[in-house]
Amino acid sequence: MKHIELESNQGIQIETQQGKGLEKKQGKESVQGEWKREMRKKIAHITQLLAATLLLLPSIVLGQNKVIFGKVIDRDTKQPLPYVNVFDRKTMNGTVTDFEGVFRLRIKHKTDSICFKDMSYHPLSVPVKAFDTYSDTLVVKMTGLNYALSEVKVKPDDAPKRLIQNVIRHKEENNPDNYQRVKYEKYCRWEYSLNNIKDKVMDHWLLEGTDKMMRYDKDGNRYLPVYFSEQIAHNEIQKSPERKKSTIVAENTQGLDVFKDFELGGFSASMDMQVSFYNEVFRLMNVAFVSPIANNALLYYKYYITDSVMVPELGDSIKLYNVKFKPRHEGDLTFEGNMKIDGNRYALREIDADVPKHTNINFVKKLHIKSSYKAVNDTTMFYDKNEIECRVDWMPVNSDKKRLEVMCKMYNSTDKIEMEPEEEVKLSSSGLVFETVKERGFEKKDTAYWHNHRHEALSEEDERSSLRVDSLNQVGNVKYANKGAKCGMTGYWDIGKVEIGPVMNIFNINKVEGVHLGFGLRTSEEISEVWNVGAMVGIGLKNWRPTFQCEYNYKFDSNFRRVLKMAYYDRIVKIGENENILYLYENMLTTSESNLISLFFQRDPVDELMYERKALIDYSHEWRDGIITRCAATARWQYSAPYYPFSQEGEEVKVAEQQEILIDTRLSFKEKYVEKGVRRVYMKSPYPIVHFTIAGGHSRVGGKNELYSRFHTTLKHSVFMGQTNLQYALEGGMYFGKLPYTQLEIPRGNKTYGYYSYDFNLLDYLEFAHDKYLYIYADYFLNGRIFHFFPRLNRLGLREVVGFKYMLGSMSEKNKKMMDWPNTLTSLDGNYMEVNAGIDNILRFFRIDAVWRVTSDSRTDAPKFGIRGQFKIKL
Repeated sequence: MKHIELESNQGIQIETQQGKGLEKKQGKESVQGEWKREMRKKIAHITQLLAATLLLLPSIVLGQNKVIFGKVIDRDTKQPLPYVNVFDRKTMNGTVTDFEGVFRLRIKHKTDSICFKDMSYHPLSVPVKAFDTYSDTLVVKMTGLNYALSEVKVKPDDAPKRLIQNVIRHKEENNPDNYQRVKYEKYCRWEYSLNNIKDKVMDHWLLEGTDKMMRYDKDGNRYLPVYFSEQIAHNEIQKSPERKKSTIVAENTQGLDVFKDFELGGFSASMDMQVSFYNEVFRLMNVAFVSPIANNALLYYKYYITDSVMVPELGDSIKLYNVKFKPRHEGDLTFEGNMKIDGNRYALREIDADVPKHTNINFVKKLHIKSSYKAVNDTTMFYDKNEIECRVDWMPVNSDKKRLEVMCKMYNSTDKIEMEPEEEVKLSSSGLVFETVKERGFEKKDTAYWHNHRHEALSEEDERSSLRVDSLNQVGNVKYANKGAKCGMTGYWDIGKVEIGPVMNIFNINKVEGVHLGFGLRTSEEISEVWNVGAMVGIGLKNWRPTFQCEYNYKFDSNFRRVLKMAYYDRIVKIGENENILYLYENMLTTSESNLISLFFQRDPVDELMYERKALIDYSHEWRDGIITRCAATARWQYSAPYYPFSQEGEEVKVAEQQEILIDTRLSFKEKYVEKGVRRVYMKSPYPIVHFTIAGGHSRVGGKNELYSRFHTTLKHSVFMGQTNLQYALEGGMYFGKLPYTQLEIPRGNKTYGYYSYDFNLLDYLEFAHDKYLYIYADYFLNGRIFHFFPRLNRLGLREVVGFKYMLGSMSEKNKKMMDWPNTLTSLDGNYMEVNAGIDNILRFFRIDAVWRVTSDSRTDAPKFGIRGQFKIKL
């Protein structure tokens, strides 16, 4: 092995490894007289002069845009040294090493040496020749500083603690979000690629035809860019009254259609893409991380001051402290990295943070964030740049091995900042809180425009990738993968002007119909973005009874969502099934929750089914952001169930009729959603989602006609409590008048081995019925807080979960006389509770719970204890 060292008088070394060893040769000096020694000295001086000239020669001929790679380690411990300053001696252009000690420095001008500096180590200047001679990455060894101390008692240094405490005290005045009004220009960029594509992966049918689109990184790894998008927007924000406006002036999007078709509404990406470390706990990828400057950060982090430097700014000088931070406990949702703190304002100026390797985030192999803040004036700090890099690994087990992964990069920056402008933010309607406006021709900006208006120029590699990525949509196999991803989001398979689905209704099994086959179509946005028509037909192979449903939706031209829906359904449903479940599962296409485990593992075949015909006219009116009122008129015919025939006072009843008018109001705040055409998919909100429903109508059974009214409300919320998460929901309501049991409230039971979030998992169908009820559902996710104390278990990514479900209900005697009740059905007239404890995130996909029925014995022999499972893809 070849081993070459350059040694300075402080003992700093540089080594590279290449080929086999080279034996050191040492010359012998013999004493042959004074004149010979003098001659040797002169020859040595000449030799040193020539060597110095040779060392400087590369700096004379060095071209521009040279990229230098290397790794810095501690000479004694051989551990990598993160956040070492690496810079060009002449221009002072530089970078810092990452957490593995690796650096990448681009030299844009002629220079002779590269400098390495860290407060705890001897500085080093390395000739550029060292980087020219060897193709391998150089390893730079730095020697720590040693101080001779006498009669000094060593105590823990609390300077980092005092500095962080001062930052926490000044958070309120330095937080960029604490403005009344602000205007600024924002540039955003998103890049997605498929990384580490091996030769054997290239043979996969999905990648056929993509050879010319492949790129190679600096390490020679093959990758495929799949999406590139950039946007420039003028943002205006006002706190009181709250108004936010984003005017998109330019957008350039290329790549897979599945990314193009679904943009975030409610809060556009250009407005809501900022990571703020001034928050106590902030969500990233739906995971709550503790900030390094949170009020309780000292409980989660260790800090080290590594350097300080004076920097001129706005005619004054500020002292910047370089602070390293790392988690106190492995497994906490925290960061490790480096931050620069303004010693004058005690403000955060820059932070470079990584999620530690063994942090329990599903599929995320690496997550890196780099954010910077800038002083707009003497008293105000604001966002400068924000970069997020995420590597997503599809395998269910973590590994250091290089394998196929998805790389996501996001970047944004601000410019033209105007703090506290006099003019208020004006929106197109007084009911709006947020508005996105797209300027005419925003998608038609040419290359020259982007070169002149980007806040930071693209690298040559990014330029080449962006030019090729859009051609992916023309590759046949990629088209199918693209449609599959869309189908996972919408439930429909796109074949052009029409879509096939819902796919979950194509095949089903139940006790009444046996195997049920269905086929449906609806028009796509290629025909119209303001209306669609859909229909589905099906048949049960056991009784050969056909089913049918059709639907028409029209979206009115408005700043708000205003949609008219007309539909007719002839289908089989569970007895007592109603739309209340859709207030909790708002993105579901049907009133039946989808659970892969429950489809194949049933503890008792479902026979509590009936055929129903239903006609519906429905209008949704969005008054302002977060307030939607829905008015609906419904006519329903419920036919006697095969296994639970209808009767009244012993006489057979073939059909129960119902006509109803309903008004439902939905309340939300700062909610994200995806909207395309007439469809809207709700994403998330940090605040509760509330529904208030009032309805009234007419019911007819066996010649008896009755008027009734009802009230129903739901509340759903997910709240982070430190690094744990509580998901809970409430349902409650009351009926007035007389109704058959099929039109009253029947609690949702479960006859499968699947686990349901908003059903009672140890309750049979048709076990209870209510006209007054209250339900509480709660799951508390500890996110591995217990497992991380166990050395072997803490690497498996397991997460603990506990919860309970509670029911309080009663039934008046008058509602028991409208229709004869089956023997299994009774009124609760009290309370019911079940508790659960389980393990979540098994192999990243599965959750297993032990469930106990605490109160109320079952008349239907429902179990008192059970093991239930759930398959779910989540972070």
